[in-house]
Amino acid sequence: MEVLHLEQRVTHRYVGTYSHLDEWQDVCSAPVILTPGKLVKPGNDYDEGNTYLRWATLPRLPRRADRTHAAGALEDMLSSWGCHHEYDCCGCASVSTRVLRRKGRRVLLRTTVTRNY
Repeated sequence: MEVLHLEQRVTHRYVGTYSHLDEWQDVCSAPVILTPGKLVKPGNDYDEGNTYLRWATLPRLPRRADRTHAAGALEDMLSSWGCHHEYDCCGCASVSTRVLRRKGRRVLLRTTVTRNY
């Protein structure tokens, strides 16, 4: 199990490598619990990486809108893309996480990895 403190990216001025320079805001102070990722589609050992599914359990939040906000924050925190290399074909990984569905406080996440070749 992995535990996260949820923050959502506010400005989106920088590519993923420099996302720490963007403005972030706290979504909630309670932790989010993540299950380990389950491999659902292996990559081709070149530009397509693996695809994983995992569940996240959100903390108790007062309104449905807050759950939607928290799910978006999960996507922001678990995704990273872009690198700082001056050339293409560097092999850097980009990670994209999307919310597939929500059921109460449980959120199903799909994480896909691609490489820059």
